[in-house]
Amino acid sequence: MSKKMKENPMFKNSNKKVRGIGGGATEEENEVKRFIIIVIVIGLFVGAIYGLTEIFKKDEEQAEEEKTAPTISYDKLTVGTLLNRPYDEYYVLAYDGDANKAVEYSAILSRYKSKSSEKDYIKIYFLDLSNGLNKKYYNVNEDNKSNPNAKKIEDLDFGDLTLLYIKDGKIKEYLEDYTTIQKKLS
Repeated sequence: MSKKMKENPMFKNSNKKVRGIGGGATEEENEVKRFIIIVIVIGLFVGAIYGLTEIFKKDEEQAEEEKTAPTISYDKLTVGTLLNRPYDEYYVLAYDGDANKAVEYSAILSRYKSKSSEKDYIKIYFLDLSNGLNKKYYNVNEDNKSNPNAKKIEDLDFGDLTLLYIKDGKIKEYLEDYTTIQKKLS
């Protein structure tokens, strides 16, 4: 410190620590302590937020890993796509997938598909009548009878079990009897 500064009464006690009454800390020391405490609290708060974010991020990543990719079934149809499949001829087996006899009907479909390596195999599709898009074509008439004479989609009215034979985009055969369908597909 320069000589002039030492003589100046304002700077005389600048190097001395002056204790408050009762030996307590000075105001400057108190401010430094408050500042340090505030920095520590903010650091803890930021650290806690970061930790929580990492925990939630890991949970989301695990949830994403557990999700399976949706599969598209090319063997299931809706009534609207019934006549425009990429094959010249094919079968459509229509039944309510939630019905009591759905397991029996599914077995017919599975047995037929297991023969798919044979040369005379004709592609078969499943039309689930419990699907919301297909329900309006399931037992539409008041007498709960189907329409075996249907040639267009608008005329379709399916019973509990129906096998359609489609050729060149037109309904050629309409079967509803369980035994007849079983024989046709065996």
